[in-house]
Amino acid sequence: MTDWVKELKTTCDVNLPIIIVGNKSDLENNRQIPKDKAEEYSRQLGVDHFSASARTGNNVVEVFR
Repeated sequence: MTDWVKELKTTCDVNLPIIIVGNKSDLENNRQIPKDKAEEYSRQLGVDHFSASARTGNNVVEVFR
C-alpha cells in the first residue's frame, strides 16, 4: 500500500484526497489489523483513515464526503 500511495502522490493532482478505509467495522472482534495500528500507519503515510461497515452503513457516507 505504501507504494500505491507514493505513486498517487507523484502522478496525481497534489490536492488528491487519499484515504485508507478498513471495512467490516461491524466485526470488530475479528480484526486482523488493530485499529490503532491502521490509524498510525495512515498518519505515517500522511493520509486519512476510516473504519466503515457496508453491512451497517457505519461511516460509509463519511468516507465519500
